[in-house]
Amino acid sequence: MAGVVANEDAGERKTDSTAQSAMRARRSRANSALATISVLAIMAASGAFSACASSAARNPPTSRNAANAPPVEHVVRPGETVYHIAHAYGVSVHRLLEVNHLNDARDLRVGQSLLIPGAYGYASLGGAAPYGDALWNVPRASRQFAWPVWSGSVTSGFGVRHGTMHDGIDIAAPSGTPVHAADAGTVVFTGRLNGYGNTVIIRHTDSYVTVYGHNSHILVSPGMAVARGQTIAAVGTSGRTTGPNLHFEVRYDNRAYNPLSYLAPPGPSPGVSFARNGGS
Repeated sequence: MAGVVANEDAGERKTDSTAQSAMRARRSRANSALATISVLAIMAASGAFSACASSAARNPPTSRNAANAPPVEHVVRPGETVYHIAHAYGVSVHRLLEVNHLNDARDLRVGQSLLIPGAYGYASLGGAAPYGDALWNVPRASRQFAWPVWSGSVTSGFGVRHGTMHDGIDIAAPSGTPVHAADAGTVVFTGRLNGYGNTVIIRHTDSYVTVYGHNSHILVSPGMAVARGQTIAAVGTSGRTTGPNLHFEVRYDNRAYNPLSYLAPPGPSPGVSFARNGGS
């Protein structure tokens, strides 16, 4: 067998390698399409699409000045901290303390009502890599979700990747890292999907749906109402992935949009950062 390999024509080996690469690319595109179809089928079956989705597709509401957005009220629950609440709503700790006239994060009391400011006052990415600056250069959406993980690195953005459409972002984090609901809603699917692995899909108000893939295990079930920031799963390596990460999607009327338009930019000391090179 070794003699056959030694005498094999180099041109033939190159042709075979090219053919195999093309076949792998076609298989990858087919798997990606199948995964997307699976998500859309689940959303349709669960009623996650609005009545208008079957006709002309609508665009998400246009961006507005966040400073004019009305504040949200949050009642502090046992075990919550200022840092937990700030992360859940995607606002800075400093801004949260300032709006609620708190001098110390330890002044928080169970049952206390906090105003969550509508303005997200981050001026920059705080020294993130150049890749992050480019990745973050997206229009802001009027709807803002909370980061689904509170510490990690965005390793792959939204858009065409390796010749196929990547419908979300990948956030690398250690296995077991808690995955949180990006907003209040109802769980419409939990289970394994082709490519996505262990997946959670949540339906929100105003025709929005969020998708959470590659989880190691899932902590919610279909029909459950979840709160913004509630732990729903744990980061893992299920599905097609090169390492532990969360695949996160934002969909509006059955179409995927860039999640970074819906997430507050990381502050000067971000829990979530941007990797120099994408590709998880």
